[in-house]
Amino acid sequence: MTTQIARRLVILGAPGSGKGTIASRIIKTYGMPYIVVGDLLRSHIQRKTEESKTIKEHIDKGLLLPDELVLKFVAGELKKIRDKGFLLDGYPRTLNQAKLLDKEMQIDHVVALNVPNDEIVNRLKDRWIHAPSGRIYNLLWNPPKVAVNLGKKNNYHSFFY
Repeated sequence: MTTQIARRLVILGAPGSGKGTIASRIIKTYGMPYIVVGDLLRSHIQRKTEESKTIKEHIDKGLLLPDELVLKFVAGELKKIRDKGFLLDGYPRTLNQAKLLDKEMQIDHVVALNVPNDEIVNRLKDRWIHAPSGRIYNLLWNPPKVAVNLGKKNNYHSFFY
């Protein structure tokens, strides 16, 4: 019998801290939806929504998006699945974003992954992505089982919201 856990979770950590690995275990074990905020924002750009131009301009300039704009997307998505619970990855990133999210809904637990910077750099230097599937590999400790064409995953430019 699986122990019931809180339904609204946030996972925080730097790129390479293990968010994706731990998140995959949580969602597999507890069957909750997994929302990656970066993916959500990129999907708005691809769909050419009303705000996609603003999102793209900020990303291209390496600027943070306005907190209220990011909250609009996040809250909209979370309200759709509010009763199912969720695991939110990549938001909030600032104290102000945390306060705004708290006004929208209660978060039951936050998983904060604190990994030393030298370990983050070590993990990221060998990180690659298989573009068609989006699967991320580390060539030292998690190489693909079958030889595939991989592209370098640039994690240092992913802090745009």
